[in-house]
Formats: sequence, structure tokens, C-alpha cells
Amino acid sequence: MAGPRLQRHALCMCGSGRALAECCLPWEEAFRRLAARLAAFSASRELRRLAARAGELFWKSDVAKGAAPGRGAGGDACFNEWFLHDYVAPKRVGPLLGEFADAAAGLSLREEQLLFAMLVTPTRAFQIMEPPGPRGMPVKDLLTGSESVSGGIGLPEGLIRADVCVGRLLPFGRVRRPGLSLLRFPSGSGGELLAYLRAAYGVSRPGRHVSFEDYVDGAAHLYHHFFLDRGRELGGRAHRTCRWTPFAAGRVRYRAVAAPRIRAALARQPALEFTAEDEGGRRYVWVDRTHAVAVGSVVVRPGEIEVGAETTEDLAKLAEFLEACLRGLVERVPAETAPPRAAASEPPERPAQAPAGTAFVRRMLDSWPDTPCSLLSDGTPRAARRSEVGRNEVANALLALERDMARQKRLGRAWAEVGPLWARLELAPPHAPSGQGAGPGERRSVGAR
Repeated sequence: MAGPRLQRHALCMCGSGRALAECCLPWEEAFRRLAARLAAFSASRELRRLAARAGELFWKSDVAKGAAPGRGAGGDACFNEWFLHDYVAPKRVGPLLGEFADAAAGLSLREEQLLFAMLVTPTRAFQIMEPPGPRGMPVKDLLTGSESVSGGIGLPEGLIRADVCVGRLLPFGRVRRPGLSLLRFPSGSGGELLAYLRAAYGVSRPGRHVSFEDYVDGAAHLYHHFFLDRGRELGGRAHRTCRWTPFAAGRVRYRAVAAPRIRAALARQPALEFTAEDEGGRRYVWVDRTHAVAVGSVVVRPGEIEVGAETTEDLAKLAEFLEACLRGLVERVPAETAPPRAAASEPPERPAQAPAGTAFVRRMLDSWPDTPCSLLSDGTPRAARRSEVGRNEVANALLALERDMARQKRLGRAWAEVGPLWARLELAPPHAPSGQGAGPGERRSVGAR
């Protein structure tokens, strides 16, 4: 997970020309926050019981060989991702990630978009086309041959050309990012991996008119079994791409004296970055100096300092850091008794037998026309359709949504109709029957109205 040290105000790796802190870095901060929420969700008593049963299925290839589990952080990350994305517990309808999505509250816009991407993005094997560089890492899907660019955040060290990775590549600003985990195999493993999947499904070759990816959409568990059965012998490794620490937002308050000395002391700390000063006080963010993400906040007011973080671990580290650099200038205020936490909201009602996550997916598609999209230069689809180029881009995005929803429906997972979006945006689907919307002899651009 550790890569080269990032600078918050260096040019973003996606090539936008903007600073990292104003472009793709907020997506990484949202991803980490969402991962922390998922960790807290997984830590509930009910899900811990389900995880014990799911673990017997997930790790059974090791058990069959009599090997010690030896999971490690990377293997546990693979299990956590599979457990939430792909495991369907008894008497449940759809994966647990869908249940989380239907019940989640208080998510930011970026967190919602990342959660939506998690729900609809399948596990895939991809080959590294070029090593990670300043403009990300080009990769090629082994099943479809499609190419994309993964950003440098979340990637393990030492990737080289022709290495094979297995994981989810989530839309992440203008580039893509690995999901919660990543399997990495050395060069030359792609053919054996695909042969393993074909053998597991009893398919010697893809059926006519049917892409082989249709057979492996639900094969996240089989991908991992390849790692357990054969991949480790080839030199494969499992990696986690971010921390798995439960979300537990908290704050610590200090009484402060000698405000000028405090400001001077904070200004000397490279891990603190001044952001703004207003009526609420002078604000700083506490920065992870390796990955450049903000992991805490400090607000200095007359006579008081307040620090906050989104996990208990980060809050403890930030409090220790602040007390060390302001020794003798601050005194911690005893924590007040926390009010009783409100009970978790019930998941929205969904039609009988509708997969978990359906309500969330429908809500996301309903707001899609007016939601800023990084692929449209952070504009909304409704605004982008005003130009010829924008109409084509929106039409291509809608076609991608249709493919995602068709795959979700085929797998029996949360999905929603994309057709109404074409009408709401006053666009004609490229596959519309001839005679609908265009007169004889007229030619129409893709997505034009």
C-alpha cells in the first residue's frame, strides 16, 4: 500500500492540471471514510457471526490442505471485500453491501458515488501495461481487452509491466482506484488464471455470441481460490489498499494560553496545513505525510483548541501529536459523557424479493442527471448535453450504465432501469429503432436529440 510520498499541492496524477488536493485527493479521503464506515458495519455483532460462517467457505481450500490459515492483512482484506460484495448470507436477499447502502445515512456525495461504483463494479483480472508513473498506470482487462488508467494511490510497490492483478477498479475522479484489496501475480500468470476460471466453470471456450466475462461475473471467490490453490506457488501476493479501521468520529478539547506562541508552534509543524481563518477560528488539517490525505482537523479559537478525527486510532495519534508540540501551552478538558447513540435507521422498504441495495441504486440513478460527474469535467449530465461533444459523452456514460444494470440484473443483484434517463435528458439511445426521432435520410450523432 505504501507508495512514493505524495505532495498535496503537486499537480494531480490524472493530468487535469489542477493540484492533487483540489482534484483526486478528496476522492481518496472519501474512499477511506467509506472504508471506515464499512469496517464499522462489519464489526457489528450480527455480521461477525455471519463472517465466521462465511470464513469457512472462503478459506476452505487452505483447510482442505491442512495448511495454517496464515491470512495476513492482505488476505483479510480480500475476505472483507468478498464478504461484503459477493457473499449472500442465508435468508438474505443480495450482498451485505446492498444492505449497508440502503440503510446508510450521512454519506457525502463522493462517498455515495464510490458506494454506487462498489455495488456495480465486478472483480476482474487485468494486466499492467506500463509501471505506475506520474500519470497513473495503464492497465488492460484480460477478459475484454479494454484499457483504462489506474491512479497511483492504493497500488502495491514494485509493480512492473506484464504483472497480472485481480481486483475491482473503481471510477475515482478522472482515473480508477483498486477496491479494498488486490491480488498480484507475476508476469505470465494470465493464461493460467483464465484456464483456471474456464475449468472451474467447465467451459472449454466461451459460448458463441456470449462473452466469457458473462461466466465469471460472480467469480470473486474463484479468483481468490486461484490465489490459494496455485497463485501463491507462482509468487502471487495479496494486498490491502487502505486501512480497515472502524469509523468512530470523535473530538478532544483543550484549554489554551499564549495564543501567539501556539500559532507559532503549529506553523512549524510540517504535518499540519493551515486551511482557513474565520469567525469559527483558525483551521488546520493534520496530513498523512506519505499519502497526503487529511486524517484529522485542528481548530484554534481564543482560549480553546479542538481536534477531531474520524477513527479512535487517528484521534489518539493526533491528540498525542498536539500535546507533544504544545507541551505546557494546553490543558486537556475532561471529556463529557457522550449522549446515548441513536438506533440505526431501518433500511428503506423495498419491493418483495428485490435485492438488497435496490433502493439506493434507484435513488442514485434518479439523481444522476443533476449530479456532477468527473468524466464530464465535473459538470452535470444535464449541463454537458448542451454541446455536441457533451451529448456524445453523456450518451456513452448512459450506455455504460445500461451495461452495468444488465449485468446486475443477470446476477440477481440491485439494479434499476436506465431507459427513463434518456428521456429526462432529451437524448435518443443510439440503438433506437429507425424512424423514431430521425426522419428518412437524416443522420444523427450518438446521443443527439
